[in-house]
Amino acid sequence: MSKRRGHENQAHRGGSEKRSRRRKHLYVVVDDWNKGFSIYKIDADGFDSYSDGEEDLTGAEGAAGRLPEPPAVRLESPGPDVPMFFTALGSKIFIVTDRRCGQTPALVFDTETAGLAIGPRVPAQLQCGFNVVVAADETLYAFSSPSYNKQDSFEVMSWAPTCLDQLDGYTRYPNEEAWSWKSLPAPPQPFDPYEIITSYALHPNGHTIFMTTSYRDRPILKKSTYSFNTKNHAWRWHAWVLPFRGQGHFDSELDAWVGLHKDGYICSCRVASDSGSATPINLGLIQLDWQMGKNKVFCKDRERYVTASLTYMGRSKFCLVESVVREGVDKNYPFGDHCGCMLHMTVFGLKYNHTGELRTTNHQSTRSYVISKQRDEAFAPVAFWM
Repeated sequence: MSKRRGHENQAHRGGSEKRSRRRKHLYVVVDDWNKGFSIYKIDADGFDSYSDGEEDLTGAEGAAGRLPEPPAVRLESPGPDVPMFFTALGSKIFIVTDRRCGQTPALVFDTETAGLAIGPRVPAQLQCGFNVVVAADETLYAFSSPSYNKQDSFEVMSWAPTCLDQLDGYTRYPNEEAWSWKSLPAPPQPFDPYEIITSYALHPNGHTIFMTTSYRDRPILKKSTYSFNTKNHAWRWHAWVLPFRGQGHFDSELDAWVGLHKDGYICSCRVASDSGSATPINLGLIQLDWQMGKNKVFCKDRERYVTASLTYMGRSKFCLVESVVREGVDKNYPFGDHCGCMLHMTVFGLKYNHTGELRTTNHQSTRSYVISKQRDEAFAPVAFWM
């Protein structure tokens, strides 16, 4: 397989040589207490390892433990059942404590210093919720699909000199640098309130974001594929669809995007050209070169499955985070304070075999935790590698 030179880690900011030597950890976000969320710092090297050649990426409940106490940080929600949102850029985790209320500022947790800072308020255009957040070139790009009575929006947050209308009422010195938001051109028509973004990926050139949409009431049915160029702020249409669900992660050794397929498999997809049409174009004219792994790696028991997410760790290494209902727990009542769920975290590698088929590497490491999950499938535990 060919190798592409590009951005090996699309979610990390550039840093000093000292930062590059810093040992990384998995920071996993869990809704494990009734007042809010916890972020745990986990040493991936301490996972139980096996190399028997089997592609079983799920942990054993008999070996399950507890997440390390105390957590790196615990965050109390502003109110009962208030949705919170988490994303990452470089060594920082950004927390939107109430994405439905623009009066609530974001928080910024620095994993290098364990410091917690107050960030910028969420723009009013994003208060109906985030659909996609992509880290590119030391910047966060946030897209919110339109509700049935509001316009869609596309916002960008970066560390830059602020101006008076960006200060949220706070007094600062002129040209003081801070995290701040600004608006970008929203997607052109016919993007409408009846479609949502279901797949997205950053091109290895570092400045083209691809998004595949589906019908809001039929998420399996693909509708359109768009791209946005962060340099010239141009939108384009494409005749193909991204095969994975959620985020696809580019890996230069595989020369492909890697993501989770809706049927419970890992899939890889050769990177598409960043060129597209300036006018709407029909889907299906072009098929991307993609394939699924041989074995099902999550959602093996659909009755017990809750959520799954994939974290990229660099150099064809990934972490699968899956939450399931514990054995012996009533699948209709697994949520709350009674430790009714399991969190499986599995670190594994990917490669193409001699016939070009996608396979997990023989060496895998896994750990399982007993957790209380408060917010059903509305919140998927997620891990950040930093």
